[in-house]
Amino acid sequence: MNNEVVQPELDMPQLRQMVLDNAKRIDRNELMINNMRTETAEQTRKISERDEWLENFRRENDRSVCESRERMDRLEKFAEASRIEQARRSRELDEQFKETDRRIRETSAQLKETQKQVKEMFADTREMFAETNASIRRMSVEFIGVTGHIVEGLVSSSTEKIFRDAGFDLRNSGKNLKRELASENRQMEIDVMLGNEKIVVPVEVKANFTKKKVKRWLHKMETFREFFPECADKEVLAAVAAINYEAGAAELAHDEGLLVIRVSSDDIFSLDPVDGEKLRRF
Repeated sequence: MNNEVVQPELDMPQLRQMVLDNAKRIDRNELMINNMRTETAEQTRKISERDEWLENFRRENDRSVCESRERMDRLEKFAEASRIEQARRSRELDEQFKETDRRIRETSAQLKETQKQVKEMFADTREMFAETNASIRRMSVEFIGVTGHIVEGLVSSSTEKIFRDAGFDLRNSGKNLKRELASENRQMEIDVMLGNEKIVVPVEVKANFTKKKVKRWLHKMETFREFFPECADKEVLAAVAAINYEAGAAELAHDEGLLVIRVSSDDIFSLDPVDGEKLRRF
């Protein structure tokens, strides 16, 4: 039996087509190989860049680690120096505290001795001071009383002129006028009183007027008509007079609608400017 393979006969067109097909496959293979070469080159480049980055990162990390170690060494040296300095200062402060405590104890002992001596000294003079203070209080009360009467006399003798100069036609109705409501156990005293057929003006006189005294006089004036019913058909104003007004007292009197009499720059009693619309009627 003949086993020889019989090759088919190819005509020229078929052969040409086979050659063309092989040429196309070769071109595609070469293009694929070129693409693979390009991709391989790109991958190689990326790998090289990554290796370079990794090397830079390693060097930077090594540098950072080295710097950190150096900083830690400096911090440890500083901490050790601070610990030594703190221990030294602690010893100094402890010594200073002991010395201060010793001085305090000495001073306390001296103070106790001084207090003892002062107590002994004041024990001998306390009674004398008590008697002296009592005498001073009695003299002060007497002086204030005398001064008050003097001021009342001065104001009483000049009130008509004071009010006339300010445009008020008033006459002096008396001083130290006392009224009493026996059924209610109440009384009122007016230092100086002025008036006419239409107006009456009670005046409170003090050597020294305080804000508290102004308020007390206002409260007192609220009951004026109860004690002086004969003034029921008259307009009732009120005034204060003093040689001295403490801070804010004269201003409070003005704000409350009172007439204010004071010693002027030429040592004469005069009435402060009057605003009729602000005057308070009682």
